[in-house]
Amino acid sequence: MGSATTFYQTLTGISFTLLGLWFAVMQFGHGDWRTDPHRHRSTLHIALHFFLPGMLGLGSLLSTPVDGGLVWRTTFVIGASIGVVESVGFIVAPHGPTGGFERTLRGLDPVLYALLLLTAFVPPAMFALSPLQLGGIVTGVLFLTGLCYVWLAFAERPPAPVPPPPPR
Repeated sequence: MGSATTFYQTLTGISFTLLGLWFAVMQFGHGDWRTDPHRHRSTLHIALHFFLPGMLGLGSLLSTPVDGGLVWRTTFVIGASIGVVESVGFIVAPHGPTGGFERTLRGLDPVLYALLLLTAFVPPAMFALSPLQLGGIVTGVLFLTGLCYVWLAFAERPPAPVPPPPPR
């Protein structure tokens, strides 16, 4: 078993596990993440950081030497394209991030997905690493940015309570 296979097996299992946990946390309610449309969008964006790496990992595991990488490359093109579209939409959505770290994460997302898209077109012997290993590095960084988004979500302070109206 190669190191890339081990990596993608591990990444896939962890990604889908964390996706399930993320949905469970949101189901039981964490603030107004389910009722506020902008925060709901953030919830779905975070979920994509676990869903797409899981799907990319499955695609890489289903690929065989016989198909010449067609399965994983096709999976990466589709997944990266979805990621680019979603992350650009997330950047331009109203009520964007207020902190510098979150703005940096938002700006990094489309770049990472574009790099992931490019790895699907890298010829096999172009670098010291295989294209699947390069894709694994980018996918791993995307997964880590998803963990950063989760940390930001849980570290967010609740909004200040609205003061009661003055008595008449």
